[in-house]
Amino acid sequence: MKAKVFLKYELYSPIFKKLIPKLVLNKLLSIFARLMTIKGRKIFEQALKAPAWLEWDKLESLQQKYPYTPRYRYDPQSVEKRGRERAKEIFNLIGTEIGRFENFLELGCFDGMVSCVLQRMGKTAIAIDIKCEGFDKRAIDGGTIFLQMDVTHLGFHDKTFDFIFSYNAFEHFAEPELVLQEAIRMLKTGGYLYLSFGPLYMSPRGLHAYPSITFPYCQFLFPEEMLERFVKLKRLAPISFTAINHLSLEDYRQLWDRYSHRLKKVKYYEVPNVFHLDLIMKYPSCFRSKTENFDNLIISTIEVLFRKVK
Repeated sequence: MKAKVFLKYELYSPIFKKLIPKLVLNKLLSIFARLMTIKGRKIFEQALKAPAWLEWDKLESLQQKYPYTPRYRYDPQSVEKRGRERAKEIFNLIGTEIGRFENFLELGCFDGMVSCVLQRMGKTAIAIDIKCEGFDKRAIDGGTIFLQMDVTHLGFHDKTFDFIFSYNAFEHFAEPELVLQEAIRMLKTGGYLYLSFGPLYMSPRGLHAYPSITFPYCQFLFPEEMLERFVKLKRLAPISFTAINHLSLEDYRQLWDRYSHRLKKVKYYEVPNVFHLDLIMKYPSCFRSKTENFDNLIISTIEVLFRKVK
């Protein structure tokens, strides 16, 4: 498929999410992914592990071939809309239990508008982030408590919260297991933990280098020093290689398993992105040299709702 097709999917997938129930949509995506990846998976599994990287000229050509992907919108209207949609999603996840859940905690809140909307709905919401520059003044004016702190060392008592949640932040946490442990500690027995995050590091856009590198899988195709040299030469925004924790899909699966005695999965989705398989099939050794598991390359997002049982 051509780059335009890839871009169309990334632009219109939010529309699919609105029109089709999540359970049905994820089942359809899973079936579609299995069918789409048959050939790519075979090529990947038969590939040699060398060469591991591409040369400079390929970097130039790929950058020209792919258009810039649409970036997250941070204008006031978009931030407000996203906050409303996510707060509504949280209410839908809890269902009939929403009435008895009062205390909410948001991890890695950035603008804090999800917590702000929850506050407007009559809940007590605390939003935390390691940085404060993104926090929206409307959230503070609306009564949301914002605290600047490290998510691995939170100053709350045990079993304080009914519901803990995080959107598009868990892949950024350098020590996600410590964050999970803290969430378990602070969550009341019977309370919920909801995580929705991605793209994962090994997925097509996993480096999160959107402002600089236009093509997917750049972290598999070129070494970091070459990417750094390229963005500096082209006067593009620097890439933060430490802003992502580099965990694979396998790593997350193992993490959930280690705490399965304390957290029960209520809902669980691994959302694939199979619209860049041409790069895997064209340069399979670049991918085979860095992972043995093909699924690491195609699962882009994880959405999980846990209930604390112990």
